[in-house]
Amino acid sequence: MADPADQPVPVIAIGASAGGIQAFQAFFQTMPADSGFALIVMLHLPSGRKGVLPDLIGRWTPMPVLEAGEGCVLQANTVYIPPSGMAMTYRAGRLHRDPVDPALPRDFNPIDLLFGSLASELGEDAVGVILSGTGSDGAIGLKAIKAAGGLTLAQGGANGEKPLHDGMPHSAIAARAVDIVTSAEAMPRRIMSIASALKIKTPLNPASPQTADAARLAICAILLRSVGHDFSSYKEKTFLRRVLRRMQVLNLTSLGDFIRRLETDPEQAVLLFQDLLIGVTRFFRDEDSFEVLGRKIIPQLFDNKSSETTVRIWIAGCATGEEAYSLAILVREHLDKTVGEAPKVQIFATDIDEAAIAVARLGRYPIARLQGLSPNRLSRYFVQGIDGSYTVAKPVREMCTFSAHSLTRDPPFSRINLLSCRNLLIYLDMDLQGVVFPAFHYSLARDGILFLGSSETISRHETLFATVDRAHRIFQKRDVPSPPLRVMGRSELRDPRIATDGSPVSRLPPKYNISKVSAWAHTRVLDRFAPPFVIVTLEAEALHYSANLSRYLDFSPGTPNLNVLAMARTGLRAPLRDALTQASEQGRSIERIGILVQGADGRSHRINLLVEPRRETGMETLYLIVFVDNPDLATAEGPNIGHAVPAMNTDSQLELELRDTREQLQSVTEEHETAVEELRSTNEELHSVNEELQSTNEELETSKEEIQSINEELQTVNTQLSSKVDELDKHSSDLKNLFDSTQVATIFLDPYLVIRSFTPAIASLYNLIPSDQGRPLTDIASRLRYSTLRDDCNHVLQTLEPLERRLIREDEKTHYLMRILPYRKTDSVIDGTIITFVDVTSVVQAEQHQRLLVDELNHRVKNMLTIVISLASQTLRRSDTLEQFEKKYFGRVHALSAAYTLLSDRGWKTVSLKSLLLEQLRPFDESGSDTVLLGGPDIGLDPRSALSLGMAIHELTTNAVKHGALSVPQGIVQVGWKIEPSENGAYLVMDWIESNGPMVSAPVSVGFGTTLIKRGLKQDMSADVTLEFNSKGLRASLRAPLPGLSPSGSPETGTI
Repeated sequence: MADPADQPVPVIAIGASAGGIQAFQAFFQTMPADSGFALIVMLHLPSGRKGVLPDLIGRWTPMPVLEAGEGCVLQANTVYIPPSGMAMTYRAGRLHRDPVDPALPRDFNPIDLLFGSLASELGEDAVGVILSGTGSDGAIGLKAIKAAGGLTLAQGGANGEKPLHDGMPHSAIAARAVDIVTSAEAMPRRIMSIASALKIKTPLNPASPQTADAARLAICAILLRSVGHDFSSYKEKTFLRRVLRRMQVLNLTSLGDFIRRLETDPEQAVLLFQDLLIGVTRFFRDEDSFEVLGRKIIPQLFDNKSSETTVRIWIAGCATGEEAYSLAILVREHLDKTVGEAPKVQIFATDIDEAAIAVARLGRYPIARLQGLSPNRLSRYFVQGIDGSYTVAKPVREMCTFSAHSLTRDPPFSRINLLSCRNLLIYLDMDLQGVVFPAFHYSLARDGILFLGSSETISRHETLFATVDRAHRIFQKRDVPSPPLRVMGRSELRDPRIATDGSPVSRLPPKYNISKVSAWAHTRVLDRFAPPFVIVTLEAEALHYSANLSRYLDFSPGTPNLNVLAMARTGLRAPLRDALTQASEQGRSIERIGILVQGADGRSHRINLLVEPRRETGMETLYLIVFVDNPDLATAEGPNIGHAVPAMNTDSQLELELRDTREQLQSVTEEHETAVEELRSTNEELHSVNEELQSTNEELETSKEEIQSINEELQTVNTQLSSKVDELDKHSSDLKNLFDSTQVATIFLDPYLVIRSFTPAIASLYNLIPSDQGRPLTDIASRLRYSTLRDDCNHVLQTLEPLERRLIREDEKTHYLMRILPYRKTDSVIDGTIITFVDVTSVVQAEQHQRLLVDELNHRVKNMLTIVISLASQTLRRSDTLEQFEKKYFGRVHALSAAYTLLSDRGWKTVSLKSLLLEQLRPFDESGSDTVLLGGPDIGLDPRSALSLGMAIHELTTNAVKHGALSVPQGIVQVGWKIEPSENGAYLVMDWIESNGPMVSAPVSVGFGTTLIKRGLKQDMSADVTLEFNSKGLRASLRAPLPGLSPSGSPETGTI
């Protein structure tokens, strides 16, 4: 039984992150249950988190929703979801789960991993979809699917719903990896429409090759006019496959409709151009080949080279620069191991895609595109940015020079030691490869190395290159002359089936090949009715024979001879030579009539001879020789009409040839005399030219000295420029470190609010990535409550006065001071604005705290004055003498002051209950004996409770000193407290127990101290206080709820 994996079903892979749930709902509610696709859903979830996605999607679609199992074969019309913390790949027709390594970078991209595996395995049967999400995961994978011929979609678009988070869709669109941008709800309809179009017979079907070829050339003509590049030599099948892909995206089924769309919509020509250029590349692609290159080839490039020489490397078709930087890293590794001064290195990297060249020059890549790099190389040769991307280190980047260059249109580089052209030649037909390989041979220095892709070969050009390593496609230039270069330039397509506007002239019946029919008809007519002819060079070397030449030329057996004069029949050689000479000299047709020629059978007949020159610009002149039988002359000389003239005797023949030879000799003698005169004249001219050459040589010597002087000046200027560049790099580093150290978020805008550049710190306010440069800032989602940006910037541009605003983030937790200033160029021209955002959250919090402190201080001062006034009034009312008032009043004020001192030392937050007791009781235990015993957990008191309880302890202590246990040496005061749980919450329970003191009894009347204890604690702490007077001493108990109190430690016991 066949393995089901041998017939893989087409797959729709969907990736999302933040905001993806809503997008999934919109997608699956419109996705047909019988689409024929298997669907894989990848949502960013942290490892170990149990996802509810299978249950949710099961509510939105009637399709089965399964957890992706290891090695499972995908079934059509089924949804597969990997468990959280698992990466997913598709290999050999089966799904494979791979746990995500926690050691991987935080921005590891599992969606890119899944998409990339689908692209390599399924190609055109893969569909990639990116929905709402932050970051850039999925962009690289979508590009791989698109390059493999699959379909790619992203959420958004002018008519589509805006995703909740546009980071992932925007990154994919910016990477030119998306075919269709639309809403999540509309995606299934577009996918099914394109899938249906694949089943319709299109004009690309092999049943109509003439129509397809005519359309191909028409499309090539449009591309040539629109983008300036000729794709007529692009491999036909690959070209038409890309065209069909664009037609599917546009919902077109007719090549004619597509051509008309290209002619009326220039943007579609650009999109097709980009599709034709897409190539999947990565760092150190084909690692084994690069390992051989670094171990064997790179060291050979530097052998026997001094520090004065230069090693030159050319990467043709470098795309976005990964291959160029891979080679630069290999060179850098070799140089790091080199002892002494090494040769200079120049790496030229070229491509016709200027957008890709711009990416390569920048040298900044997301982590998903660095998978071919080892951790060691990543840390040594790349610098990680704040946004998570990696930039090629300066020592590697400075070796590379990137430029736009066409292999067929532009002259090649020269003196190249290593030329790498990988996975480009596979897209060129054999004719164009015949142009490129000679150019490579010319470009390479002696013993230069050619490095090709794994699917490319030099099979038709082995005379130019020798094989060094066939397995890894490494070849070496042979020491043979290079064939003539063919720089094709901006060619014009002149196919007879293409009109001047690039459209097919007519739609021919597909059953016939009219060009072949026409050629057959011409051949038949020439063979049957035209006179025999031959095309020769001036030396009479034959280039082309017609039929029926045996009556005039002798094709004798033996070694072939192409010289027509040598093959001419008897009687024909002399007049033929003379006619050729005159045609060459006079540049016109020469005709000879009635030439008597002896045939193969010995019989003679008369013929007419026509020699006509044909000149082509820049080419050697060719001659058409036409032989025409002359029956009229034969009739006039004898009765044998229609028959050959009888053979002449030998004497007559010799006399005829001798006469012809004398005439020829006379002609040659005259020509010789003329040539001698011309030589004398030429000799005199040569003497004159020689004198001019000597004068010119002297002028050249002078020019050489001037050029040497200019070269020295250029070297001086170059040195100055290098110094300026170093200085600029230093200032750039200073600015970068300044921005990094100040963490000031800054954006530079042009007068139209288009982003010029920004600092990394801006990422906390705007969802910006490096590719957003060139976009209006108003198009970027902001995290600020700020809607007047455009008006404020316009105000600054009009008034040239700075503007400040206090802004707050949407989460209301962070405050910023925004400043907008005019951007002044060095010539004082205003060319935009600068916006800075300074985090002033700490300042705002300090201001709020200051206001709170002022309010609290006012409140406390009022409370304190109220307490002091009350103490003074009550103490005065119950004192008999001034001394008694002074003693009681100041004691109570000192108790209040002690509590305030503790609160002040602790920032008016909480005060430990034990610290409060120690402060009050320490003066009454001067001997250090166990007079006062304390025990209980460490409890914090708020300021209000601390002041009230401190006053109560003072009153109890004063009473114990006067009347209780502290009035006698053997007296003991024991204070204990605990936390008591209850149904209504926890309570603080504290007991004051006096013993070994004088006998006490309940007072006759309630004094102010008792009132202060009970009323103050009740009011400030909601406490219940009981006082018991017995023979052993006073016992005071307090019970207060815990809110306002803070249990904060283990029990504490001890003595003062």
